[in-house]
Amino acid sequence: MIKKILKYIIITILLFFFSGYLFYTCYFLRSPERNIPNDNTKFVSPANGEIIAIIRYDEKLKTTTLYKKNNVVLDDWRADFETGATLISIMMTPMDVHYQKAPLSSKFLTSEYKAGNFFNAMKKGEFMKSTFQNEHNIMNFITPEGYKFRIIQIAGFLARRIVDFLEPNQALIQGEKIGLIKLGSQVSIVVDKNFQVIAKVGDKVIDGETVLARKK
Repeated sequence: MIKKILKYIIITILLFFFSGYLFYTCYFLRSPERNIPNDNTKFVSPANGEIIAIIRYDEKLKTTTLYKKNNVVLDDWRADFETGATLISIMMTPMDVHYQKAPLSSKFLTSEYKAGNFFNAMKKGEFMKSTFQNEHNIMNFITPEGYKFRIIQIAGFLARRIVDFLEPNQALIQGEKIGLIKLGSQVSIVVDKNFQVIAKVGDKVIDGETVLARKK
């Protein structure tokens, strides 16, 4: 009798873990087909989620509490960009697609990984401050015209593994997979002054489809 009970318990545990593995691989690592615009004047979202911040690097930003508390990281993310750059932050929940896509046909230049904390990165507004203390990976790109943009993969409380798939000087086409953040978190983008941002805070965006900005 005891052997039968133990056998039942073991089978139940194995089925539980197997079901969890299938759910993780089939749902969390899903990569649905997207309607890529194939228009290199349109800067599409690299991530699936909700826009929680659009921050323009101007004199007004320097007066905000967010900047005063996080100016080192915010300035680092804008490094090598002229005045007029804009930061767009996208919150990814565990239910969103976790792969990142190339916003434009462009060339990948370099990446820089920075260790940090694993605070909850799914916060908005003034509560975003924990985001700037988290582990992140900065990816730098350039368009055929010489316009620059940057994608920052940010870890969080659940998402503790950041992956980028790229090699320096790799040519990319719009909508191509460039990276993965497991179990959601946040993706931020910095575009230079040559892009006109048309997205708004609160917009739900789809990786490879939703247009965030246009080339001027």
